[in-house]
Amino acid sequence: MKKVLFLLALVVVFTAHVNGQVKDSTIIKADKTSFGLGMGFDYGGFGGNLVVYPINNLGLFAGVGYAINGVGFNGGLKVRLNAENANKVKPFFTAMYGYNAVIVVKNMTDLNKTFYGTTIGFGLDFRQKPERKGYWTFAILLPLRGSSVNDYMNHLESDYNVVFKNDLPPVGISFGYRMVIGD
Repeated sequence: MKKVLFLLALVVVFTAHVNGQVKDSTIIKADKTSFGLGMGFDYGGFGGNLVVYPINNLGLFAGVGYAINGVGFNGGLKVRLNAENANKVKPFFTAMYGYNAVIVVKNMTDLNKTFYGTTIGFGLDFRQKPERKGYWTFAILLPLRGSSVNDYMNHLESDYNVVFKNDLPPVGISFGYRMVIGD
């Protein structure tokens, strides 16, 4: 957990430094609606994501995709920290509910299970040129998994002799390309 907080602090400091370097006074108009393709919890795994901003800095999103065990979905909020300014790098916070863990057992598909819960995160949108309609987005996500995931893994190990070669990662990443469909 300390490593995650350190990494988030490092990203915030980097963002502040990058934003402080911008000298151009051109206003980059914030998007009101965008659609993206990518990977991460907010994309439902490998899939698509639609964000609508009813308020300039507050967006509502839904993502649907392939989550290794089938369809994954998430919905939530995206809060931009500086929506309308000259910066090419725009930081944001996100919170969502939906799939945040998948257990897949090789050759025993009836034991596969998808878990749902809350995920929070911090990210950066990179819009290189204001006249372009597309931009890259990256985020570090922290799934808040309940004990049910570990309980299920322990159940599989003890009752079915399943051997897990890896633990579930404590953080996730999100990466995608977004197209502005409404200004």
